Parts: sequence; C-alpha cells; structure tokens
Amino acid sequence: MTTAIGEKLLLELLDGFLGSKLLMTAYKLDLFTAAREPIARDALRSALDLPERAFKIVVDACVALGLLHEDERGVATPAALAPFLVRAPDRPFQTTTYLLEYYDEVYRALADMDALVRSDGAASPFKLRDYFKDDVDAIDPQVAAEYSRYMDATIARIVEVVLATYPFGQHRRLLDLCGNTGSFCAAIVAATPGLHGAFLDVPACVAIGRRQLEARPELAGRVEAIAGDVFRTPLPAGYDIITMCRSAMDWGDDKIVAVYRRAHEALPPGGRFLVIERMLPERVLPEALPMYLRGVYFLAKSESTRYRSPREHVALLQAAGFTATEELEPPRAPYEFFQSMRILVASK
Repeated sequence: MTTAIGEKLLLELLDGFLGSKLLMTAYKLDLFTAAREPIARDALRSALDLPERAFKIVVDACVALGLLHEDERGVATPAALAPFLVRAPDRPFQTTTYLLEYYDEVYRALADMDALVRSDGAASPFKLRDYFKDDVDAIDPQVAAEYSRYMDATIARIVEVVLATYPFGQHRRLLDLCGNTGSFCAAIVAATPGLHGAFLDVPACVAIGRRQLEARPELAGRVEAIAGDVFRTPLPAGYDIITMCRSAMDWGDDKIVAVYRRAHEALPPGGRFLVIERMLPERVLPEALPMYLRGVYFLAKSESTRYRSPREHVALLQAAGFTATEELEPPRAPYEFFQSMRILVASK
C-alpha cells in the first residue's frame, strides 16, 4: 500500500462518519419529507426555517451524496430513497428507517469510544442496556417494547429462510429460548401442521406476546408464553426441539454455555437444539466488514454482546454436552443487512 493510497483510505473513513451524521441529521430535520416533490431551494429553506449558511451546507452535501436530486425544477428526494426517508402516517415499518433513528443514539453512546474499549463497554450510556438487567422483572416495559418492535418487524423473512433450511415437520413440540414476543415461535408453528410450541423470555416481552397471541385465534392452544429468566426459570420437559434465534450473541461464553447446557438437559435423547445466528467467518475476511463494524456498536450495547464463528459455537455446545453438531448454510440471506446467518443443529 503506497502512502497516497493509505492516506486516501483514512480520509474516506473519516468522511464516512460525516456522511452518516449528515443523513441522520437531514432525516431528523425532515428535509426529505419537505422535498418529497421537487421544490426550489428558497422555498425548501423557508419551509424548514433554517439559517441560510447551514441550509446550504446540508443541502449541497446531500446532493453530492445522492441523498437529494437537483435539476431545473429544484431539489427532490430520489424515488429509490423516498420509502425510507419520507415520513407519512401510514408508512409501513422499514428496518432501514428504524436504524436511522437507532444509530443516531448509538453514535452518541460511541462518542467516547476509547472509554468504551478500556472499560469493555461498562462506560456506555446507551439506554437499551436496560434490557440486559440481571433482574428480568425490573426491565422497563417501554425499553422492551422498543426492542421488540424491531425484532417483530424483521422476523418474517428470517423465518422464511429458516423454514427453507430446516425441516420442522419431524418434530412435535418446539421450545424457543429468548423468544422475545413469540413471533419466531408462532411463525414456525403456524407453518408446521401438528407442531406445538412455547417461547420463554423476560416478562415485559412476554406480556406483549400474549396480547399478540390473543389476536391470532388460529394458534389458540398451540403456542404457550412463558415469562421468566432463561438462566434460572426451569425449562419445561417434553419438547423435542429447542431453538435460540438471534440471541446467543448477547451473552459472554460463561453465560451462553450455561444456556446451552440447560437446553441439553431439557431435551430427550435424540432431541435437537438449533442455534440460529449471524456468525463470523473462521478468519477475518473483508467481505464480512459490516459484521465487524456492527461489533464495534456492540461496545455501546452491552458488556457481553459479540458475534462468534461456527467453530466457537460448536466448542460451547460440546462443553454443554452436545456431541454431534451440523452446520447448515441457508440458501439466501433474509435481508441485505443480515448476511452470514447460519444454523447449527446440535443433537442429544
């Protein structure tokens, strides 16, 4: 790498932060909604009531980045971006739009990142850390609701991929650990005739899940909600498959191996335990960059969240008592932002 190329790389990384902050700021100012149709600059500035200098700086940068299009009619939000950036009361949930607001808070929590690194995340002010309290009864229902909104909105396509990868029809009873509001469990049960299920999570999430189940009479008697603590609440017997989807990354090795061990003890001989998770490649690869960067955000999220490789999960499963594990690679990623999902099938 020449000096010039190295300097260019560093400057691009520094500019990346400014581009991200510009996007978040323009969205908060509702610039994209105001420009949902072509509008002259003067009219746009007047509608937003912004100082002339600041307005020009923001709009020029948005045009240069492709966040706004400008021609003789004025500036406008591009059609390809409008579904994510233009606010409307009846707009459906969009994951990318949610992340715009979510990462704005993440950025504030990462402002003193050297302190996060030195403290291994303990210095983080990020509010969703409340979800990781040891006392599950003390978790703020509002925090649980915010967390669950994202999880529920993104689960459908993940379930589609999981169903295309693993045959649940061979099982009778499914127990989903860290099941949030039960959306994963309910979707698997609904798609699998004869299957009954249960999900376990903290009381604040399960309360939401019970309300959602009341609106689905077709699942009456087929899905049970269990409020509790995955580390302490006794796991019910009689389930021949246990799943854990998008949750293993949230805990350190000591805690997650304890959960894996509890799953092993609860399963009958021949039972299966599925770990469904985004997993790192066995060696660092540039194409996995989004996962490594998301790992940086984990410093703000908690003191334990981390991605693992399949080999690391298998070692933890073996330590928990599972002797045979198969790695399944789904036929496709459920989302552009959700690459590298793997399913580990551990047999008792």
